[in-house]
Amino acid sequence: MSITGQLLSFEDNVYIVEADGLGTLRIKAGNVTCTGIVCPQRQEYGPEFGIYGSRTVGTTLIPNLLRGYASAVGATYEIVATDDAAERIVRLTNADGTLRAEIDLQTRGSGSAFPALAEGLAAIGVADRRMKDSDVEKLAVAGIPDLRDTPDETVLGVDGIVMITHPDNPVRNLTSLEIARIWSGEITNWLELGGGDVPITINSFSESSGDRAVMMDALVRPNGRDETANVTRWSAYQDMVDAVMADRGGIGFVGRWLARTNDVNLLDIRESCGLLSPPTDFRMKIEGYALSRRLYAYTAPGTIHPEAQAFLDWTLTGEAQAYIKESNFIDRELERMRLEDMGMMLVHTAAVEPDFDGAQYSDMMQQLRGADRLSVSFRFNTGSSILDVESERNIGELAARMEAGEFDGLEVLLVGFADSVGERTRNTALAQNRADAVTRVLARSLSTPNAQRLRPISYGELLPLSCNEDEVGRERNRRVEVWLRLPNSRSVLR
Repeated sequence: MSITGQLLSFEDNVYIVEADGLGTLRIKAGNVTCTGIVCPQRQEYGPEFGIYGSRTVGTTLIPNLLRGYASAVGATYEIVATDDAAERIVRLTNADGTLRAEIDLQTRGSGSAFPALAEGLAAIGVADRRMKDSDVEKLAVAGIPDLRDTPDETVLGVDGIVMITHPDNPVRNLTSLEIARIWSGEITNWLELGGGDVPITINSFSESSGDRAVMMDALVRPNGRDETANVTRWSAYQDMVDAVMADRGGIGFVGRWLARTNDVNLLDIRESCGLLSPPTDFRMKIEGYALSRRLYAYTAPGTIHPEAQAFLDWTLTGEAQAYIKESNFIDRELERMRLEDMGMMLVHTAAVEPDFDGAQYSDMMQQLRGADRLSVSFRFNTGSSILDVESERNIGELAARMEAGEFDGLEVLLVGFADSVGERTRNTALAQNRADAVTRVLARSLSTPNAQRLRPISYGELLPLSCNEDEVGRERNRRVEVWLRLPNSRSVLR
C-alpha cells in the first residue's frame, strides 16, 4: 500500500507524516520506502550486522528467533560456530541464493551490549536485565542517550532466576533471609530449614555474572549479607544444574528457561509477610515473581540496519511466540486465571492486611468471581501517571485482539490496585485513576462498540502480589489488571 502526504519530520528512525485523509501518522522507516524530494538520505547497507550481549538471551533465544524469522521471509537459516564459543555467525539466504543477512552473534554478557552499540559493532544489543546507569555512561561516550523508556528499548520476553535444589530435597520454599543466611555461611545444614541432616553445598557463578547479580541484589544484599560462605563457582549454566542434581545437599540458581528442562526442585520464594512467590509462567508474565526479569533488546536512536529492524519488529508478532516458548522462555501469549485459583492471595488479603475493608472485599468477590484474569498488567513509570514502554505495547496488543474479535461478547474489566502505604480510601482512588488512565489510552485504539465494553474499577490495596514492606514489593502491587467476564454475570454471595 502507499500513503501520500506531507513529511513533517524524520526522528529516531520514524517518519512523521501528515497523510491525506488520515491525519498525522508515525511510520517506522524500516517498514517503508520514502520517495519524494524531501525524503531524508538513506544509508546503503550490506547484509552484515551484529547482535551482541547476554549469554542468556543469545545462546538459544536469538538463534531460534532468527530461524523463525528466516522461515517467515522465505529464507534458509545457517549457524556457523567459530573457535570462540561466544562468537557465532548466522546466515540467512534468500530463495534465489542471494545472501539476505549475515549476523555476527556475540554472547559475552549483558554488559557487552552497550559498548558494542556505542562502537557501532552491534545493530542490536541484548540484555537479560534492564540497562543500568553504568551502561548509560558507556553509551554517552558515543553521544547515545539513555535508552530506557524509549522506542529503542524492546522487551523480547520474560524469564526468571530460580533457586534450585536436588529433587529429593523436601524443602519446597525459602525466605530471602534464609537464602541470605545460607550464602553468608550462617546456615550450613538443611536440618535447620526443615530438611534432612545434610550439609548445604552452595553453587554460584562468577562475580561478573548477570544471573548472580540478579539473585544477590534481590535476595541476599537487601538482608545485609553477601556471598561470604565457601561456594563452588561455575561458568556454564548446565554445569551448575548438573552439580545440584548430583548432590542431595546442593543449592544453586539458574534461569528458569534451563531449570524447567532438568529434573531439579524449583523453590518458591516465601516473602516476609507469608505470601508465596512461585516461579510459574503466569506469575512471571505478570511480573509478580520475586526474581522475574524482562529480556531486552536495545538499538541506537536514528537509522538502524533495515534487516535488523525488520527482525526486531517480527519478534513482537504472534508468529514469534512459538519460538520464544520453544526456547523455554516466557512468551507474550495470554494465559487466564480464575479468582478461585488465587487462594493464598485471597486468604492473605482477608487475614493479614491491617487496613482490610470487608465491604470492598465482598464487592471484589462479587465482581470478579466467574471472571478470567489475563496474564497482562499495565504499569506506570516511577512517580508518574505515564505508562511504561512495555505497557504501551501491551495496550496495542490488547486493542488488536479486541478489534480482531477475540473477546467478543465479554466485558473487559480494567482493575486498578495499589500498595498499602497511606490511607485505604486514598489508595483506592489512586488505583481508580490508573484504571481510568489505561481505559482512556486503550479506548483511543478501539472502535466505539469495543470501547464501550471497557469497565475501569479499583480495589486498592486488595490482592497484593508481594509484601508492602519494601519498595520492590510496593511497585509490584501498583498495577492495572485485565479481567474478562460475561455481561451481567456479577455473582450474588450469600
